[in-house]
Amino acid sequence: MSATEVKLFGKWTYEDVMLSDLSLVDYIAVNKAAQSFLPHTQGRYQMRRFRKALCPIVERLCCSIMMHGRNNGKKLMAVRIVKHAFEIIHLLTDKNPIQVFVDAVKNGGPREDSTRVGSAGVVRRQAVDVSPLRRVNQAIYLICTGARNSAFRNIKSISECLADEIMNCAKESSNSYAIKKKDMLCDSGAPTGPGREKRVSSMSATEVKLFGKWTYEDVMLSDLSLVDYIAVNKAAQSFLPHTQGRYQMRRFRKALCPIVERLCCSIMMHGRNNGKKLMAVRIVKHAFEIIHLLTDKNPIQVFVDAVKNGGPREDSTRVGSAGVVRRQAVDVSPLRRVNQAIYLICTGARNSAFRNIKSISECLADEIMNCAKESSNSYAIKKKDEIERVAKANR
Repeated sequence: MSATEVKLFGKWTYEDVMLSDLSLVDYIAVNKAAQSFLPHTQGRYQMRRFRKALCPIVERLCCSIMMHGRNNGKKLMAVRIVKHAFEIIHLLTDKNPIQVFVDAVKNGGPREDSTRVGSAGVVRRQAVDVSPLRRVNQAIYLICTGARNSAFRNIKSISECLADEIMNCAKESSNSYAIKKKDMLCDSGAPTGPGREKRVSSMSATEVKLFGKWTYEDVMLSDLSLVDYIAVNKAAQSFLPHTQGRYQMRRFRKALCPIVERLCCSIMMHGRNNGKKLMAVRIVKHAFEIIHLLTDKNPIQVFVDAVKNGGPREDSTRVGSAGVVRRQAVDVSPLRRVNQAIYLICTGARNSAFRNIKSISECLADEIMNCAKESSNSYAIKKKDEIERVAKANR
């Protein structure tokens, strides 16, 4: 019987991983003994000096993510972050993410540093070569620090930031925090001697595409009043509609939430659907694929048009007191229009999918397309017209 091939997370093989720097072969553990399905071997690598070199390199990345007090011991969270980051890397580069990460570690560690020498008040800095193990340690630390810094107060998730940092570091891009710090450490040492040239590299930033398919660049919004409330700008672009942002903590902060993620959150309505974000993301992904097939347009643009058309511009409210109450027509704020449009689109899709042979994804796609065309077949358009008609009568 042939032995089962070991694949990281059951997806990516270790067999074709190559390491061009011979000095690091003994310190980047991707050999037969270090191969595992999960980056969690329960090894006590801290018990002996230099034993950490035997720890699988992906597990070392997970352990480095668990930095600072609030993250200590959260190994499952770190493994999940690394898994999502590797899936993004595979999606964008179509390469084995283990190979990409090994290249990032090879490029991210400084080869030269400076140390303090001298005594009795006469101290100077002397350039020294960096040991291979120290290079690997520094590279992993710098990659994780760069991802953590870029994810702080950013709409991108830590997984997306980690994937960006690893890819940029593997390409030796100046956009990488690790490469910047490495160059800074090398420059702070002895002056470059004859024959040593400073490496200059450039790389265009990776284009962000929703689900790796649809770009945000050509999305246009004709209604200027909604520009600040339909988040499709540079800061709100993400590969997945799951940014892990706490938008409920401050009033009106939901306006910063990516508009496709707001659709996913609105689908998770009613008790039995609460918290099922992956299910909601899958429904939206299938609906967008159906929209793209039927209209041959960017589904993000179609959904933005649907939100623009689906919210009522005028509503009526109760005014008066002491038993004398009447209804008065009022204008609707832009944020309320967006909220109402998303709510009505999801409600229409849910109602049409009830006791129907069509799936919820097909009903959602139909509702979005009809709403974008302002068709009377759309539940959102019907409700919008009804609300505006009542408001007109109460002017």
